[in-house]
Amino acid sequence: MAAFAEWQPRYAERGVATFPVTIGNGDKKPSITGYLKTGLRGSSQLALKFPSADSFGFACGACNGITIVDLDDTDPAIIREGERLFGVSPLHWRTGGGKFALAFRHNREGRRIRCIPTLPIDLLGGGFVVAPPSAGLRQPYEIIKGSLADLDRLPIARIPEGVAAPQVTQIQEGERNAKLFQYCNSVVFYCDDIEQLIDAAETWAAQRLTAPLSVAEIRKTCGSVWKYRGGRKRIINHLVGQSQWEVLIAQPDILGVLTVLSAENGPDAEFMIADGLGEARGWPRRLVPNARAKMLELGLIERIGRKGRTGPYLYRWRTEFA
Repeated sequence: MAAFAEWQPRYAERGVATFPVTIGNGDKKPSITGYLKTGLRGSSQLALKFPSADSFGFACGACNGITIVDLDDTDPAIIREGERLFGVSPLHWRTGGGKFALAFRHNREGRRIRCIPTLPIDLLGGGFVVAPPSAGLRQPYEIIKGSLADLDRLPIARIPEGVAAPQVTQIQEGERNAKLFQYCNSVVFYCDDIEQLIDAAETWAAQRLTAPLSVAEIRKTCGSVWKYRGGRKRIINHLVGQSQWEVLIAQPDILGVLTVLSAENGPDAEFMIADGLGEARGWPRRLVPNARAKMLELGLIERIGRKGRTGPYLYRWRTEFA
């Protein structure tokens, strides 16, 4: 039995309505529309409709009574920092990308991306999360502390000073598109994929707009913002060992290729490193092949197959590096 069909009734016993999620190519996308409004009855029907779904999620917030502190780092030390700031949770899980999540009882928290600017932490009192034990792109989502029974006794998160949601000003009809575009530009830098941006935008729109925008309009705006990403790039958002770092700083050309790949590809992405990457930028002919070989040797990337039967090879970040 696939994960969603098996675990849907277990989550439902705890009052949590789940829905199927498709994970691939760095994206986490709900398999249905209107997923944030899924109830327990609808969830049970989805388990019959999607019997082969290996990944699933649930809506954060009042509907399921859960707020998630999303720890966007693979270093387990981030768990201690999260609990120091927000309190101790009896339920932790590791995501498909090797990062972490802490569960709390919802107490009217909003959705705050990078709620503490200096730390990779999101407060998810809205939107959705992928739930364990879903199949992830690299590894299964896994409960590492507690069990589903702890959903019945979640504590309220202790919200650090300065994180509480600001006073919400409702946005009138004539300003909706411009304000949505501004909001998306403000958070796109913190989103690992376009579906995460869409999720944040839909949550924002539900909270801020006096008259709703269509899902198609929200997705169109998110697509435009994602394509440009505010002109900003996230560079070298990875941990490297001391020996790897010594090699990289001794070969700045290879470090430069790594920087470009890091800026263009999120932690769960599958990407090409074709020789044309350098040719298009006027780099020396052997620069990209040499960098590719060295990154494989250092264990920073791994090859995962071809794009199609005869296409170029695809790569991804090694789990311990992403």
